[in-house]
Amino acid sequence: TWRLRLIMLIRISGGIQGIKEYLENGKKQGRDFSRDELDERVILAGDLEATDVVIQRMVNDGEKYIHVTIAFKEDEIDRETMMAVAREFEEFTFAAYDKDEYSFYTEAHLPKIKSYTNERTGKFVERKPHIHFIIPKINLLSGQHLNPFGMVEQNEKFIDAFQEHGNNKFGFASPKENRRIEFTRESEII
Repeated sequence: TWRLRLIMLIRISGGIQGIKEYLENGKKQGRDFSRDELDERVILAGDLEATDVVIQRMVNDGEKYIHVTIAFKEDEIDRETMMAVAREFEEFTFAAYDKDEYSFYTEAHLPKIKSYTNERTGKFVERKPHIHFIIPKINLLSGQHLNPFGMVEQNEKFIDAFQEHGNNKFGFASPKENRRIEFTRESEII
């Protein structure tokens, strides 16, 4: 897992399976709320069913998809801005690819439940708007491995430049000025 502050805050991780279930149902340890109770889901780009089919058909060992979560400091983000962020992120991520080479799905989660106490840890969790991006790690044309971030550590300066561009363009609070103690997929306290 790699963590970086981008536009808002970003977390890049990966997985083998279960992302469709997580996005649709929202169940995880220490939290009994369903996705429908937790969030309003707003599809920003792609098709979750089609993306899941691509993931399920992959025969490689190890991670089959990249999961990027972008969280905001702001309590409210309008849909148009989230859509614009998703488009900018897609353009940045896939600058070296043609559209028919990759599968990409993204949805925003707008919290209905703004906070809760984690039953397992007892910690208070404050929730903010956030966006999930799912990228199967396969080039749809060649069948070869696809990893648009490459060695992330070697590309930090480019991602940092994108971060500052996004902060300025969308008027978001800069993570450099608003340090966050902890970051999780629930968009905890900033």
